[in-house]
Parts: sequence; structure tokens; C-alpha cells
Amino acid sequence: MTIALSNFVAKTLPNGSAYVDMDSALNFEQVLMSSLSNSTTTTPLFFILSPGTNPVKDVEACGKKMGVDLSKCFHNIALGQGQDVIAMNKLEISHKEGHWIFL
Repeated sequence: MTIALSNFVAKTLPNGSAYVDMDSALNFEQVLMSSLSNSTTTTPLFFILSPGTNPVKDVEACGKKMGVDLSKCFHNIALGQGQDVIAMNKLEISHKEGHWIFL
């Protein structure tokens, strides 16, 4: 699935290969900071993860470096049964107030 999605992004989006091909000289934090600097308030970041990976701490570290007050502007919602109402509420708040949300 990961390979299929990477191929789809690379071939479908304008300059799509830039989104899936990474400079092997950069570590994950550097790639994430670069992605954040290229994103906008209307362009979300999607993480396609391998089993066992968890980028939450890295995202939080980048937020701190960028001056984001994580206690007020960062919402981390683990999606599962019954979490849809909570997630939708946090999405609405985040949309209106410019917060970060990690689903």
C-alpha cells in the first residue's frame, strides 16, 4: 500500500516526486521542518507510517522549535471507537483558531 500511494502521489500531483523522494542526507526532523515550512494553513501534512512508527514526539519537537504553544494549540487524537465526535470537535476548533491537530 505504501508503494502504491507513493507512486500515486509522485505521478498525480504537480511535482509529486518532490513529496515522496527524500534527501537521504537529511534526518526525519530536518525533513519534517522542511515540510512544515512548505505547508500552509490550507495544506495539511499526511504521514504514511510503517507499523511501529510514531512521529508524535518529532512533530511536538518541531512545534516547540517553531514557537507553537503545544499546551494550547496542539491536539493529538487517537482515532478509534467513539473518538469521531471528539476528533470532529477538535477539527472545528483547530480550523477556526489555527491549531495543530494530529489524528
